[in-house]
Amino acid sequence: MGPEPIYKEIGAIVRALRRRADKAQEVLAGQLAISRATLANIETGRQRILVHQLYAIAQALDVKLIELLPAPPDAHSAGNWATLNIEGDLNMEQRKQVANLIGPIGNQPKTRAKGKNAKTTKRLARGAGTKAAR
Repeated sequence: MGPEPIYKEIGAIVRALRRRADKAQEVLAGQLAISRATLANIETGRQRILVHQLYAIAQALDVKLIELLPAPPDAHSAGNWATLNIEGDLNMEQRKQVANLIGPIGNQPKTRAKGKNAKTTKRLARGAGTKAAR
């Protein structure tokens, strides 16, 4: 993950947790001793967030610091639910539940067919089934 996408992800997490806590940007910004515009820029990923700000945000939102951080980019399974881009204002527990419902995501093993049945094997791997099932 490059430097820019991580700030967008952290910002989205901050926004979701702020909304879950039912706090206006003005209120949280006041608690953090930053401007509302600065908080808005952090939430949209336009401004890099400093480590001490992460600690202050975690304290102000009454969450663990780890809840503000996205999972590593190579984590593509339901167990790594933080990487899921789920619409809406779901809390972290709800995101975990959605991830468990949809199961593993990301890189799936690719089936490589060889020989005279290669087309059939590829079609079956894609889930097309038999000709009768089409």
